[in-house]
Order: sequence, then structure tokens, then C-alpha cells
Amino acid sequence: MRSWKIVAAASAALAIPIPASANLSISKLWVDFKEGDQERSDLVIRNDSQDRYYVAVTVAEIVDAGTELENKLVETDPDKLGLLVTPNQIVLEPGAIRSIRLVSLNKSLTRDRVYRVLVAPQVGALKVKDAGAENRGVAIKMLAAYDVLVIDRPKASEAKVEAQRLPGQVILTNSGNSNVLVAEGFVCPGEVRTNPDKERCKPLEAQRLYAGNTMSVSLDQPSDRLFLKTKAGSDTPPVDREF
Repeated sequence: MRSWKIVAAASAALAIPIPASANLSISKLWVDFKEGDQERSDLVIRNDSQDRYYVAVTVAEIVDAGTELENKLVETDPDKLGLLVTPNQIVLEPGAIRSIRLVSLNKSLTRDRVYRVLVAPQVGALKVKDAGAENRGVAIKMLAAYDVLVIDRPKASEAKVEAQRLPGQVILTNSGNSNVLVAEGFVCPGEVRTNPDKERCKPLEAQRLYAGNTMSVSLDQPSDRLFLKTKAGSDTPPVDREF
């Protein structure tokens, strides 16, 4: 999950922080669509704070995902974007629950389309109690915004992870037409055959391998073994792989 810290402040004479708690919860951070299957989904948000939230919802397509050329493309026309997200502004009272509807408008995809839906809460002006002339300060409200990953996959989607062992590294390539999440990985000494763990092996950070992309995994010894757990979708079980 990517998150941003959004700060709302009321000015005062001295910059003495006075913390204020806040909490917006969301039902999921990864949405998968597959053409001809389930082409709509709801994000459910809940205001667990004592404040009224003004929630802004924005969507962008991720172009050239996972490469050095990756960038966000903002398009206001849902038909061109291929994704309808509604509503894009919500007033959320304390304790209230609302749904955000996501609808895929894509047809005949040959590769994934990748989106980020940013759900960002804001609050109004904060009232700071007078703590005395010597202790006046700034009220700081820290709010977490949620950056939801949305993937629209082709009907016949498949992630093909292929490995090429080279001196000092293994090159993983996704030669399929859909992405896969490398959820867990370990580089282990050659004598480790099963059940890799952090004590004997070097853990790898989770990484998403998009169609056509490659990733390199360093090896300390030529005999090292690579163990991976991959997930092809948000609702699919992990698959164990060994290279």
C-alpha cells in the first residue's frame, strides 16, 4: 500500500504540535477485473474518527508499468480511460460507511491495463483549544490516503514466468500477457531444498512483474537456489516456484 501524509493546520503564534487522531478504513487495496467475468467492484470506506471527512477520489492509468518509463496518465473521459469510478467526492460523517463503484469499460484487451485509484480524505479547519499564551500551538491532523491498485486483465490472461540463470544472477521474465505478483522470495544456499526461511536464506522484497518485464535476482554462489511465491490475482492462491 502506498500512502501519503496529508496535513491540515491552524496557524498560531508558536509552532508547538498538538496531535489529533484520525482514521479512514477501506475494504481492499487491490482490485482485479477480467473481461467477461466480474467487471465491477466496490470499495467500501468507513470513517472511524470523530471528524467529518471530505473524501476526494481520483483515478489515473499507469502507463509502461514496472519500467523506467512508468508514468501516470490522467484522463477525465471514462470511455477513453476504460474505467468508471463513482462518486469522485464524498462527505463522510463520523461512523458513516460509503461505497465507491468501479466499473470496467474495456473490451477486447490483449494485455493488462493498470490503474491507481487514490482515495484521499480531508478535514475542515481544526479548532485548537487555548492552552495558554505559553503553550499555543498548531493542530496537526495526519490522514492516510489509500492508493488502490486496479488491474483490468484480458479474457485469456496468463502470466508466464521464465528464468535464465547467468553468472551471479537469475533473470526472471514475464513472457505472458498479464502481470504476476512475486509475493515472497528467498535466495538460499544449494543445500536448502525445501522450506526456505530467513535464518538460512536471504529474503527478497515483494515485486510485481508486469507482462514483458524482467527482474534480476542476485546470487552469492553459483549453487544458490531461488524460491518464489507468486500470485496471479487478488483472489487466487499463491503458487510455489523454484529456479
